[in-house]
Amino acid sequence: MVESTENAAEAFLEQLIDYTSLALEIIITIIIIIIVGITLAGLVRIFLLRLKKKEREQLPTHVRQLVTRMLRGLLIALDFLVAADILKTILVPSVNELAILVIIVVIRILLSWSLSKEIEGQPIRQ
Repeated sequence: MVESTENAAEAFLEQLIDYTSLALEIIITIIIIIIVGITLAGLVRIFLLRLKKKEREQLPTHVRQLVTRMLRGLLIALDFLVAADILKTILVPSVNELAILVIIVVIRILLSWSLSKEIEGQPIRQ
């Protein structure tokens, strides 16, 4: 009876992690769709401002704000992706899965760092 309770608890935990991981992936998809929509709306706005001769000097400011907003959204999406990968790895904690997770997390951390430097407006050293 104890063994069946442990199996039931383990199955429940696996389902909970699966559903949580799926929810995170759905959130990521929604965030990316919103980012694309906001970026497209911003591009249309910039195009319309470009047609007006009075506001042409403000174009670089508007473009920078658009890029910053887009990069912040991508940073949030990357954070959710790391969380989803960690949850998936909890289900199958083999050495191979852990190695893949480490590589993915390192790549995403480097992307996050690069995007945050871009948001701050600092050049990235090469």
